[in-house]
Amino acid sequence: MERQGRLNSHQLRDLSDELAALTKQQSDARLREVFIPMSNKEIEAFDLRTQRISKIHVILSENDTKRR
Repeated sequence: MERQGRLNSHQLRDLSDELAALTKQQSDARLREVFIPMSNKEIEAFDLRTQRISKIHVILSENDTKRR
């Protein structure tokens, strides 16, 4: 999602749902890694999820600032 004006409730809900799903995937990956090291492909996927999580945080933070 590119920078845009204020997000509507549907967009906020979608981003929140995506954030929750990505966070769960990260948590699951870390728990598995205790027993089985991540492959290079899994590490790359983990890093991409981390980047997306960061972007979502920025988008939600910017939207929160606009509401004030």
